[in-house]
Amino acid sequence: MNNNKKARSLNGRQLRNRQDEVLFVDLRRWNENIYEKKYIQFSDEQIDAIKNIYTDWQTNENFEAVPELCCSATKAEIAAQRYSLAPSKYIEFIDHDLEIDYASEMARIQGEMREVLKAEKESQAMLEEAFRGIGYGID
Repeated sequence: MNNNKKARSLNGRQLRNRQDEVLFVDLRRWNENIYEKKYIQFSDEQIDAIKNIYTDWQTNENFEAVPELCCSATKAEIAAQRYSLAPSKYIEFIDHDLEIDYASEMARIQGEMREVLKAEKESQAMLEEAFRGIGYGID
């Protein structure tokens, strides 16, 4: 945490006044490198991207809220959310279900179900034949 969020010059960069602001970053989707089943190890590229988000926010050079990734919230916005610090309260969520072509998706699922039901009938017939072959009919 950085306690000094006032506008100032630091290491040749001009930092903007970030008092009463909080940067929220949600990296749950950056989970390619999971180890020990519960930890995520970021790649060097991901670490650089995270660093760029933070430094852009500090300087306001290229920072913009990115849906499902990051957002800067003011103290007033946080107060309006009853001081909840859950990133999901501030970072825009995109409902990807709206992007689904339901007609084609249902046609695809229907075709798969036809194949599954056909395979089930074939398996059932083979099982009945196997039981008949050993002298036990299934009726």
